[in-house]
Amino acid sequence: MTEDHDRDEFVSLVIPIDNPSIDAKALAAGYAAPFREHGYGYELVFVLDGVHGRVLEDLNALAAELPIKVVRLQGAGLGESIALSAGAARARGSLILSVPQYHQVEPEELLKVVQSLESGADFVATWRHPRVDPWLNRVQSRIFNWVLRVVMGIRFHDLNSGVRGMRRQVLDEVNVYGELFRFLPVLAQRQGFKVVEIKVRHREERGTIAFYGIGVYVRRVLDILAISFLTRFTQRPLRFFGILGVLAILIGVALSVEPLYAKAFEGESLANRPAFVLGVILAAFGVQLIGLGVIGEIIIFTQAGQMRDYKVEEVLDGADVAIDAPLVADDVERSVEATVEGAAQATQNGQPPSPPRPPVSLVDRDRTATRGQGLPLRVRELLPGEDARWDSFVRDHPQGSFFHLTGWRRVVEETFHHQPHYLVCERGRSWFGALPLFFVRSPFIGKQLISVPYAVYGGLLVRDPEFQQPLLDAAAQHGRRLGASYLELRHLDARPGDRVPYDLYVTFRKDLPATVADVLPSIPKKARAEVRRARDRFNLTCETTGDVALFFGLFADEKRRLGTPSLPLRWFQNLVEEFGNATVIHVVKDPAGEPQCAVLSFLWRDTVYAYYSGSASESRGKGVSDFVYCQIMEWAIERGLRRFDFGRSRRDTGAAKFKENMGFVPEPLHYDFLLLRDGAKLPEFHPSNPRLEGPRKLWSKLPRGVASRIGGRLSRYLP
Repeated sequence: MTEDHDRDEFVSLVIPIDNPSIDAKALAAGYAAPFREHGYGYELVFVLDGVHGRVLEDLNALAAELPIKVVRLQGAGLGESIALSAGAARARGSLILSVPQYHQVEPEELLKVVQSLESGADFVATWRHPRVDPWLNRVQSRIFNWVLRVVMGIRFHDLNSGVRGMRRQVLDEVNVYGELFRFLPVLAQRQGFKVVEIKVRHREERGTIAFYGIGVYVRRVLDILAISFLTRFTQRPLRFFGILGVLAILIGVALSVEPLYAKAFEGESLANRPAFVLGVILAAFGVQLIGLGVIGEIIIFTQAGQMRDYKVEEVLDGADVAIDAPLVADDVERSVEATVEGAAQATQNGQPPSPPRPPVSLVDRDRTATRGQGLPLRVRELLPGEDARWDSFVRDHPQGSFFHLTGWRRVVEETFHHQPHYLVCERGRSWFGALPLFFVRSPFIGKQLISVPYAVYGGLLVRDPEFQQPLLDAAAQHGRRLGASYLELRHLDARPGDRVPYDLYVTFRKDLPATVADVLPSIPKKARAEVRRARDRFNLTCETTGDVALFFGLFADEKRRLGTPSLPLRWFQNLVEEFGNATVIHVVKDPAGEPQCAVLSFLWRDTVYAYYSGSASESRGKGVSDFVYCQIMEWAIERGLRRFDFGRSRRDTGAAKFKENMGFVPEPLHYDFLLLRDGAKLPEFHPSNPRLEGPRKLWSKLPRGVASRIGGRLSRYLP
């Protein structure tokens, strides 16, 4: 039977069965549930490899309730490669999912695989993370995949995972046989298909600890050698056999030189020189290997016209495409279909056909996409390969910030290893909302979801308030599943909804003057005097630098004096490496060239974010802080920037008063919390808490090196 569905793609799940004791009813129900719930058209293709009896009876009984197809193979023990080929040949879906005969991952995770394929991937490999099976199984799998990454240079982490997704074209063009089934992602990538790897939640495998026999490990080694040859040398066999042949010849010659010299000049016999015999054999074998490679090259040359191991992703005809907007494949296809239909209808009516409408850009398409279309609204996690689209959405959104970019996610993940959960709200192929989240475990603040850590701004980006609640509901579901106590949203602007407000912080922003000459007069009188004192009395100068270590030294020293753990040096190095020209470091030096103060700023749209700063202890009383920010404003105006963002500060603190003295007006930050479990409380671990005054004073007394080293580790838990 078939089910109604409103998706463009039809999904076939191919399930090889070789275990007669399997519970087919539970297996089918588990795999079918997420596809039925989310409106996908699907079918379950069971391939029975030597299995019959009760399993077949159960499947026949389920056929009245679920879209099931059964393929019975003759014989037994034919293997997964044959089962996949046989099942896919009789499947009718354009998307093929190969899944094992037990729930190796949570069934809901299969939707991630399908969504990755819908987003443009040709093949999806899965990475079971974190693993929950017996420790010996994890060790063996880790070693196997590590050897593959080292030997073959591939990036896959879990080729033993039995859950894969692919478009039908992959199986049509990639030949899989024997034990090479597990290497299908590697072969598909070599063939030119777009292959991605996604993390999926592993389900506990209720089995015994398995230590395989020596024969299995030998076969694995041979498989690695086979796949290495197939992926590297099938089009250049002479390189493979030639390298081996040359090595054999060189070793053979080296073994033969000394005996030949002794024979030629000293009259010794070669009869009792086994090294000479071995050398001659190796040299002869090397010549044969080179000859074998030459024969392979001849075969490749004569058959080259029939070989194709590449894919054409797109063909653009410059005469027919619009030049004022980037093309989207689906829009081009719909435009062509509409043109053909319109021309045919006009011809029937005796009218000249109207010219085709140009395809719209991705941004314009998303803006003007209708919200009907009969497609359900869904919230899902960002998929591999969608970073550019996410960043485009952020840049196009009026409330998008520097911290919403995926580059910030990569730096947080690489530096602190917090787990990201970036959510998108979509209908069909159009995005209507985004919410970046990180799951943070901390002994000080507990488990929480934050949007986003180490950032001033974050939170929801939606095109209409109606898309806010689905994102929040999905975020809350993620948080409860992960055991988080609350969800923290760092909104710059007020958002509708009933959540717990958090008004500890304010931010400071203003427009920059029109010209550099107007900067100093725009600063209040007292701060203006400090700027002049730093410039005229102490002869301080300001310049830009790429020396991250210099900045970090000043930053860490000031944090220690304030009694606050410092972020690690690698955080700033990763930021500069990730964002490049969107970061700038200004340093203030005295006449002797000694650094007195440094500020790391971010550039976003028409705004400069003066974000991190640090100063030397001896700089007090010299007006360096007023001076450096005045210099940054002038620098920004010279480069066409129009806004200055001074970042957040706690209310009524020295930092907040300094910014007010520089002419900035405090704006409330609309941070709020969504409590995810009963009894959850707002975090109280912040510098304004009087109970932390003692630890702050103690921290300020630590030696600088100790404070920097310990602080870099503690900062992971203070996002």
